[in-house]
Amino acid sequence: MGVVWAALAPANITEIADLAHKCMTHDGGLEATTSQAFLARRYAGAEVTAVGAFDDGHLIACGAVRPVKDAAALVGLVDPDHRGRGLGSRLLDQLIDVGKQRSRRLQVETELLTPEAHELFVSRGFTQAFAEDVYRCDLTFSLPPFPLPQDIRVEEWTEGNQGAFYAAYRASFADRPGFPGWSQTQWADWLVDDEFLPQCSLVAQTSDGTPVGFVACAQGFLIQVGAVPEWRRRGLGRALAVAALERMRKNGDTEVFLDINVNNPASAALFQGLGFSAIARRARYEPAS
Repeated sequence: MGVVWAALAPANITEIADLAHKCMTHDGGLEATTSQAFLARRYAGAEVTAVGAFDDGHLIACGAVRPVKDAAALVGLVDPDHRGRGLGSRLLDQLIDVGKQRSRRLQVETELLTPEAHELFVSRGFTQAFAEDVYRCDLTFSLPPFPLPQDIRVEEWTEGNQGAFYAAYRASFADRPGFPGWSQTQWADWLVDDEFLPQCSLVAQTSDGTPVGFVACAQGFLIQVGAVPEWRRRGLGRALAVAALERMRKNGDTEVFLDINVNNPASAALFQGLGFSAIARRARYEPAS
């Protein structure tokens, strides 16, 4: 019979999750991106259009279009055993056609960027607008201690010191490309969820109480680490990261993940020095013109 294309429904999430796990095992990436909850936000919902390719009843490729702010976001997966058959090209072309009916602005998202996927996106007139590498570190062994700079003290996250955390976050990242300019409430709402670890999240302050750096953690993740410009290259970021990682290890985490933007080589070098290694690249593509 050959490949059969068909619309996908929420009932197909289990099959989509199995395909995502197979792709993740082959290409690298985060186990969390293969969960049914994660995938349901991309492949199911009233405003989502999803399509799949089946070979002998088995799902071998799938994609979806969903609204994201003022754009139509396209995502897709192709079984590693069935690549090289033109499935990715045909899938992307279908998604582009659907997306253009939804919005003038399209964007392609991927949690597992491969060189072949990059070439395909570029061939369809897209250019990379954002990319970050996913790093992993083994926490079964403790890291060598790294002292804080002199006269710096740290505090764990509490209801009373969120303002200090926010001040350190804003000063640390305001000069970074794409800084969102969130208010304290917006940032805290984005940061804090059921997996947030307040006991592992630290703010660094000088003796007079001025916030100069911070680290924020969640279960299995180092979410953000920052130092204000005048305190960079003085070991503060490394000391905060090491302190947080050791707390996470004692909390029971055996591995930790971290996202680092590809335009931040200094951060990548810091964490590579702590034993982190890149396992995947996440990216977003937008039309070149």
